[in-house]
Amino acid sequence: MTKTNRYILLGVIAILLFWTISSLIIDNSLVLPGLDEVFLAFGNVLGDLSTYGLIIRTILKLVLIISVSLLIAFSFAILSYLSTKFEYFLKPVFVLIKTVPIIAIIILLLIFFGNRRSPYIMTALVVLPIMYEGLLGSLKNINQEIIDDVKTLGKVNFRVIKDLYFPLILPYFITTIIQSLGIGLKVMVMGEFIAQPNRSIGYVLQLERSNLNTPVILVWSIILIAIVLLFEIMIAKISKHLKKAHMI
Repeated sequence: MTKTNRYILLGVIAILLFWTISSLIIDNSLVLPGLDEVFLAFGNVLGDLSTYGLIIRTILKLVLIISVSLLIAFSFAILSYLSTKFEYFLKPVFVLIKTVPIIAIIILLLIFFGNRRSPYIMTALVVLPIMYEGLLGSLKNINQEIIDDVKTLGKVNFRVIKDLYFPLILPYFITTIIQSLGIGLKVMVMGEFIAQPNRSIGYVLQLERSNLNTPVILVWSIILIAIVLLFEIMIAKISKHLKKAHMI
């Protein structure tokens, strides 16, 4: 076991120990159930086949939202990088999206789009500014001397973009995706919790809240954390592979 993994394990043990002590002190399973109750609920949730359908649908929806948002954000970032006028034009739009309370956005979306689409449109609106700013910042951080050298060699073509620009912005690109996945999943489930579309994790959480079933709510919270960690591990492996291929 590496030193890093050892510290991670110690952190997990500390959390479980704190949870156990707090549960004993509070002595109220509605507020904070014990680990034994959560483990029992975990078995019940994982034993239900519909759980896996919910998880798969959630992952597919999140990947679709992130992919579409990334394409839009990347296009906007390139246009803003090439034209400061376009950047200034977009600035108030993204400031408005970031400052309006999420609850106000979801209410407006519910009115215009109904409860089935609203959580996912809201998720895209939340992650889009994060992606745009991250990608635009990465383009602006490219050393000006490198850009000047490229210009002296000739016109910027696909090969220059692939071999020079892309490797330079790829670390920021990966960081932006990781941040967007975590925030996107939280916002999407929160939107589902409010809008209550059928066959969604947010809808299940709302039902369990009505039933005061705290252990199951905690189980679903752990599952959501596991989904984000799974994405981060996959992206880290892809990043490592790209480094070996000398693309980063």
